[in-house]
Amino acid sequence: MSQLIVHAGFPKCGSTAIFAGLQQQFDSLSAQKIHLLNRSFEPAPRRQLAQPPLWELESAMSKPAEARDIKEKILDALGRADPDARLILSSENLANKNAPKRLLEGIDAHFPVTAIFYIRPQVDWIPSAWKQWDMREGLTLRDTVEKYFELRRPPYLAVLRAWQEAMPATRIILRPLVSAELAHGDPIRDFYDQIDATYDTAAPPAPKTNVNPSIDHALMHLMMRSHDLFFSGRHDSAFMMRLLDHLPDKYKRTNAAMLSQLTCSDIFDTYFEENLTLASEFMRMEDARGFLNRHFRRTVEGEPYETMSEDRVMGRAERIIEEVFDVTAPRDRLAQALRDAVEARSAG
Repeated sequence: MSQLIVHAGFPKCGSTAIFAGLQQQFDSLSAQKIHLLNRSFEPAPRRQLAQPPLWELESAMSKPAEARDIKEKILDALGRADPDARLILSSENLANKNAPKRLLEGIDAHFPVTAIFYIRPQVDWIPSAWKQWDMREGLTLRDTVEKYFELRRPPYLAVLRAWQEAMPATRIILRPLVSAELAHGDPIRDFYDQIDATYDTAAPPAPKTNVNPSIDHALMHLMMRSHDLFFSGRHDSAFMMRLLDHLPDKYKRTNAAMLSQLTCSDIFDTYFEENLTLASEFMRMEDARGFLNRHFRRTVEGEPYETMSEDRVMGRAERIIEEVFDVTAPRDRLAQALRDAVEARSAG
């Protein structure tokens, strides 16, 4: 009987890189009778048509007719596949507590289903979420920490419980996005290990998929302070992409610890009981507390961005803009100067 493998995210937990690794090894996977479902929920006939059905699933989440159609297509694909074939459905928005019930419930009553999730320590996930979403709305890093404490996000445990309830026959695999715990220290190789697939080491490596690279904390701070000038909303990446085209590599990385030691400890304590359940129940760690202390607790070295003075951060932003764009401006005009410099470079 054919099987369904669901790669369900979570967001900001290596999902894009894992899918790129699957896509890059398309021919090798096909030879092993492992097929990627495309945006039509059929096995992709070639690599170029293998794309995750992110928006199709997102639309169907609130439209029952579309959800039923997707479920029927998946069941049909499983029914037509070779008995020993495995079909992979990959989309990070399946790490949503409403997704299993609304989109996939009942499939595991007809075919074997495995759902694979990757989670990242919250102390890393929250600053990454701030960089990608919340700073574009003008929230400070500490504002974002408090917001996610209140919302209980990332909702790892709530989502896994929802999957257990809606898909009781599904085998759930939870993996930590921690190099020391991953097969070969790599999420792509680890995913292959979880599905018992052979990784073709002779194939070219997957292209880099870091679509939300880190940017120097001083530039992030400047853009956060003048977010209306740079972003139309939390998902607007247009200016960021233009900025990345012109920044040297040394400023396309985090150049200081983001969180203070106090905040790191707050995060560890706030999520400890949830993480203990995740590690012991879902990851089946024999020493769950030791695992959390090794990989979910942080010791901060050097002065972190969170506690740096406004003068120090803005002074660094001034120096970067002068070095990269040969532009100087008063601090109250620095954000506009950065925007104008990037637009001018991009235009010509």
